Amino acid sequence: MTTNEVLLESKTRLHRQLKERGISTYEVTYLPYLDFDESSFAAAHEVGVRMIILYSCSYVTYHLDQTEKIADWLRQENLWSNVSPEERLLFEGKINDEEKFGAFSWRIESAYTLAWALNLIDALHPPTREVNEEEIADFQKKMPKFGVGLGSYLDDLPLRDKREIFEENIFNELATAYFRDLLFNGKSDTTDINRHVSWERHVVLNWVRRFSGIADWDDTDTST
Repeated sequence: MTTNEVLLESKTRLHRQLKERGISTYEVTYLPYLDFDESSFAAAHEVGVRMIILYSCSYVTYHLDQTEKIADWLRQENLWSNVSPEERLLFEGKINDEEKFGAFSWRIESAYTLAWALNLIDALHPPTREVNEEEIADFQKKMPKFGVGLGSYLDDLPLRDKREIFEENIFNELATAYFRDLLFNGKSDTTDINRHVSWERHVVLNWVRRFSGIADWDDTDTST
């Protein structure tokens, strides 16, 4: 299959997904937009580390009494250097802004998306709802237990096909553009998309594919 044929198939899939979710006015007209550099993606080991950190951030927002214990575990497993400055403030109990604190609770969606990118989760549900209790329980079974040594866990993670990751990223990027435009044009939302879920997927997959060449989590670019 030629490169052009691959991109045309990608375009067809994206347009179908957008229309299924109620977005009919956004199309990819410039085909090279759907091309990408596979070598720029984060390695599976890095993705696994970030998944663990994001899950830990979400977990402590609901279990404040375990914050110090989990922070110590991240240090013991040599993951602390990958914890971003903003995340360190959370683990140090220095996040007092309710909006920022609430944003950390949504990191479960980002962590779950990375689990999918690492083939720990077979399929992502449509971004119409939050991850449910059953899905979280299944996800937790695939995750290392807090306080237990990681061993070779991070070394054995395989990254999903990068074209699949890229297309999921682009779908949520276009959804973000759609919702941003609603703020300016005053039109009604015609989608069934949960904005928070789609946003988390957009951001975390931007980080995976190093959008704009940015590798630092706190600086992840979300421009579209």
